[in-house]
Amino acid sequence: MEVTAEIATKPIVLLVDDEENILKSLRRTLRRSEVDIVTATSGRDALYIMENTEVDLVISDMRMPEMSGAEFLAEAARLYPNTIRILLTGYADLESTIAAVNEGRISRYLNKPWNDDEIRQIVEENLRSKLLEVRNQQLSQQLLEKNQQLEMMNASLEEKVAERTEGLKQANREIIQGYEHMVMLASSIAAMRDESAADAASVKAAMAEEIARQLAMDEADIAAVRDAALLSDLGKMGFSDQMLRTPYSQYDKDQLQLFKQYPLMGEAALLGVPQLFMAGVYIRNQFERFDGSGFPDKLAGERIPLGSRILTVVRDFIDLRMGKYTGTEYEEKQAESEIVRFSESRYDPEVVSVFSSVYQQFATDGLRENEQLVKSNDLQAGMILSRHLLSSKGMVLLKKGFQLNQAVIDKVINLEHTSGENLDVYIDKGATQV
Repeated sequence: MEVTAEIATKPIVLLVDDEENILKSLRRTLRRSEVDIVTATSGRDALYIMENTEVDLVISDMRMPEMSGAEFLAEAARLYPNTIRILLTGYADLESTIAAVNEGRISRYLNKPWNDDEIRQIVEENLRSKLLEVRNQQLSQQLLEKNQQLEMMNASLEEKVAERTEGLKQANREIIQGYEHMVMLASSIAAMRDESAADAASVKAAMAEEIARQLAMDEADIAAVRDAALLSDLGKMGFSDQMLRTPYSQYDKDQLQLFKQYPLMGEAALLGVPQLFMAGVYIRNQFERFDGSGFPDKLAGERIPLGSRILTVVRDFIDLRMGKYTGTEYEEKQAESEIVRFSESRYDPEVVSVFSSVYQQFATDGLRENEQLVKSNDLQAGMILSRHLLSSKGMVLLKKGFQLNQAVIDKVINLEHTSGENLDVYIDKGATQV
């Protein structure tokens, strides 16, 4: 056992491998990162270190004597769930990797040989993500304490009952927003090597949510559909940069096999989060086809979860628009026509019918009845959006139906000024509220 880090305020990274040369190589790779490094040559030694040292992130090799990487990470997840866990594995370790994902709830896995810049980037980004999570927890705790104080102060004052109730409602909204922020953060991490995918995930989620709402799904399922759309590419974290840039139709045999695994890896990554269980189910079945010819479970018709049927349609529409299938980027109408063409074979006809009306809310064509295009300087508090407010890259900034206030208007104006782009703000002429 080797312990080489001193107590410090820097994040502590634990490296676990039974080969000293691998540990030395990893240490050299991370030398430029602002971290303190601890090393161990076995899973048992690593657990001993973690018992006595607050480790922020651990990188473990898969193949080690006595205790494998999967076994060690599973025990680490049980004892120290807040520690970020990254697996270092070979291409032949797919079954063991899946076990590590399921039992060890790893944040990421890396193949040998690794890329030095990539591993530094992954470590630093995961540590930043953990810092944000800790800060969010601290803010939530502060919010909880303030609400408790407010409740004690107002308990005997009947005239403040309404104010206290509104305060609790606001706290609940902020907690929900914090959860939504966590999902958005996970979505951003999944798309960190593909900027267009991050913007597309936002549009995909908004479209999927609107379709689910029009199909009368309950609010919990609508939220699960939205989360599934945001996190649908989570399983692609193991893809190489070259594979992310390659159109699906040009994948070789090995790439195609890895591609078919990514919905399962996406579901597995969410197993440890009960609130995202249904989102994981929808992600798993997003490549099922209505005629039963899809994967991984060969489900057909209504045996495919409705959330997955919705996700399939919006995902393919976005992927066609981005050129993911053949390398050719489809126009909006071309992509919509392609979806309609495969209704009843690939897609649920009912979902396609709703989609054909919903996708137009994200188009940039002419004005519709009872709406007007308003410049940001002419916006007024109380105006209500008739369409989603989109960035130039298609990212949803504000949702359709949002009521503007002066603070939001000021932010829109400032965004235009800093980005140098003019936003198209569509207002419902008959729904302005004061």
